[in-house]
Amino acid sequence: MKKSRYICAATKTGSVDLIDPLSFKIVRSWQAHASYINDMDAQNDFIVTCGGSLKQQAAQTYMLDPYVNVFDLKNMASMKPMPFPPLAAHVRLHPRMLTTAIVTSQHGQMHVVDIMNPNSSTVRYANISSYVKLFEIAPSGEALVIGDADCNIHLWGSPTKIHFTDMAIPIELPEPEEPAPVLDWSIET
Repeated sequence: MKKSRYICAATKTGSVDLIDPLSFKIVRSWQAHASYINDMDAQNDFIVTCGGSLKQQAAQTYMLDPYVNVFDLKNMASMKPMPFPPLAAHVRLHPRMLTTAIVTSQHGQMHVVDIMNPNSSTVRYANISSYVKLFEIAPSGEALVIGDADCNIHLWGSPTKIHFTDMAIPIELPEPEEPAPVLDWSIET
């Protein structure tokens, strides 16, 4: 729940439930993906999801969907899905740009997309040797972090402007304690 009036919950069957935080009753439910939800983010008036479906081929395997679903909390309606041909693995809403989402594939391709105009996007590529396991954006919006399967962390951002918190102020640390006096542990002590 990030700046929303509901608890947004992804279920193991691929649906998204909006839950009233006072009564814990489901207010609204959407079937976001056919099989499962891989990643979800909620902020302000939007929910975005990446998920997968069971592919009816010989092996019957699960595969990520080539789109990101978008739900409008203000109007309680689903919006047009955002296409993502490299198969959407992770999605985050930008904390400062209210209608901007960042979508990544398992192989490191990133699209910065305006939810209101999903056909225009900026493409970036993270050079990773395995696959993306984690994707997160700092609350300041100035840093992106990608964690891969080789346990590497890839940090994206401008080296001169990167901040990780909303209000970047120095941390005040307590004064160090004075050391205890040295005692002479002799027989008379």
